[in-house]
Amino acid sequence: MKMKRVSMISLAVVLSASMIGCSSKTDNADKGSTAGQASGGADKPITLTIMSATQTEKPGGDIEKEIAEAYMKQHPNVKIEFMGVPMNDMYKKISVLAAANQMPDAFTNTPEFMYNAYGMNVTEDLTKLLGADYLKEFYSNVIEESSIDGKLQFIPWTSTPQALIYRADMFEKEGLKAPETWDDFLAAAQKLTKDTNGDGKLDQWGFAMIGTRNTSGGTRFLPVLRSFGAEEVHKDASGKWVTDLDTAKAKDALQFYADLNNKYKVVPPGVTETGFPEAASMVASGKAAMLISGPNALGTIISQNPDLKGKLYSAPVPMKEKHSATFGLLGYSVSAASKNKEAVADYLKFVLSNENVLKFTDATGPLPTKEQLASSPSLSAPDKAGFVKALQYAYHAPTISTYSQFYDIVAEAYQALLASNSKITADEAMKKAAARANELISKEGK
Repeated sequence: MKMKRVSMISLAVVLSASMIGCSSKTDNADKGSTAGQASGGADKPITLTIMSATQTEKPGGDIEKEIAEAYMKQHPNVKIEFMGVPMNDMYKKISVLAAANQMPDAFTNTPEFMYNAYGMNVTEDLTKLLGADYLKEFYSNVIEESSIDGKLQFIPWTSTPQALIYRADMFEKEGLKAPETWDDFLAAAQKLTKDTNGDGKLDQWGFAMIGTRNTSGGTRFLPVLRSFGAEEVHKDASGKWVTDLDTAKAKDALQFYADLNNKYKVVPPGVTETGFPEAASMVASGKAAMLISGPNALGTIISQNPDLKGKLYSAPVPMKEKHSATFGLLGYSVSAASKNKEAVADYLKFVLSNENVLKFTDATGPLPTKEQLASSPSLSAPDKAGFVKALQYAYHAPTISTYSQFYDIVAEAYQALLASNSKITADEAMKKAAARANELISKEGK
């Protein structure tokens, strides 16, 4: 199931070039829905069950419901029901439902999990279902990133590369610029960590670190790891899967990450219990100045503090050896067992119409995956510009079938060091992480 990969640089170049002096191509007449052609005919009542990670987020869940309501208004015979499942629980939920033969009509999927889903035979080939002509509207490398052996596993709705989000108002007040290196980052974080009300206690910190042991935390650490020149798993020159987790570079990355909390004290208290919602709230409230996340965090923060509109900027994740970013594709798979495949495909085309994609992007932050939307003025604004730039440093998710488990492997490592009573060293944590990684590698292909 080896898949040809295309560099993300081409996506970044197209995005950047398209934004310069281009007019917006938001033709709302793009490929309108054809529910009357859906399975069973236009008058037959149809209920579509959609398992969505977006439903657990604000304001994304509300926007997605608005889009669904608009679709149902146009197609009275269709009823759309959402199953809201947090992204951190999505992969486990899919596995459970697949084993019980209770899959919904469509479900959230990603490049990191699509090989697992493909192996469970729960995904429909969307290349045939949506049609080759329709898929030409998307970046070709996005479609390849979402496919296995030429079979599209999920329709890529949004791209959320990891980048650094920072409070421009706080940076301006301290005379700071966006950090380029980790040394720059540390200096800025230290300057931004302070007692703002003079009571002798810190009430503002430089960095809202997501330190939970889950996918949310793992995806934030991996670009840090790779920025130090280490990779959690990759193929060597002979084509064999190997890990760098037991190398000096990996240990340096982990030690620096832990030191931000343990040594430099630039992270708010309770880091091991700080997930994405808590970290975003810290930035929104002014408790923290920086956050590593995808552009979806922009909408979450603004929804909590509308006064921050225009005051959130982004930049690529700082570097030790190089900048790094996850690709961050997210979209919907159609279940192989669905009895309403044509109907759900029609609904997904409606969700990804130009008008609805821009509505979702402008309200929530994630970048669009359709090529003609690259000229949207919102992508050149300071809040999105850093994410667009980060795309040129994005790496493709390794195609090892157990890749989703590597999030927990690195999360266990940083939590071990971040724990308040921890006596474990970075060397010990990474040796354990490497052992877990090599165990997964040894089983690959068996």
